Amino acid sequence: MQTQSLADPSVLAARHARLSEPHIAPLTALAKRLRESEMLGQRLDLPDFDPESGGIHTEILLLLESPGPKVAHTGFASPDNPDRTAENLSCLLKLAGIGRGRCLLWNILPWQLSAGGVVTPTAAQVKAATPATLELLTLLPALRVVVLVGGKAQGGWRFVSPQLPRPLPTVNCPHPSPRYFATDPQAPVRALAALVEARLLAKSGV
Repeated sequence: MQTQSLADPSVLAARHARLSEPHIAPLTALAKRLRESEMLGQRLDLPDFDPESGGIHTEILLLLESPGPKVAHTGFASPDNPDRTAENLSCLLKLAGIGRGRCLLWNILPWQLSAGGVVTPTAAQVKAATPATLELLTLLPALRVVVLVGGKAQGGWRFVSPQLPRPLPTVNCPHPSPRYFATDPQAPVRALAALVEARLLAKSGV
């Protein structure tokens, strides 16, 4: 299967050209508002949502930790980014039977910390991003389940869930970074099982 396709400049340009399509335009506007909001007293560097995703029709939201270094080059939160974490996630989604039109990738801390290298967000930074996550959720009326990918997303959800108008089913999933997968050989198996569970929950509408 093709992975890391956003490394191709023509693919990247085509993806940028789709940001105003109806299914993604409200999310493009959200990312723009967040970039211009000067949260925490500064302008934030946020990627755009991927037009290859389900956009506002998303059933499965994948919340990772924070944008990785390659996101600073592509400008997208996407399983097609040219890094091994995105490649692992792309392959897992395929194996789990989750089509790209059913899911959306974002981060519990959506702005860029890691342009110059991986930076782990603090609990305070994750908490400060809670309003952005809540605003995103209001734009996803078809959402059925949230997959919390990695410990930071799982911990950060405790700031989000008490403020939701209705409970949302969640599934905890190991982070698909190559380093973590290398240290825990069972992590890919657990990640695949989590994504299959999310697909089944979305199908059932629980």
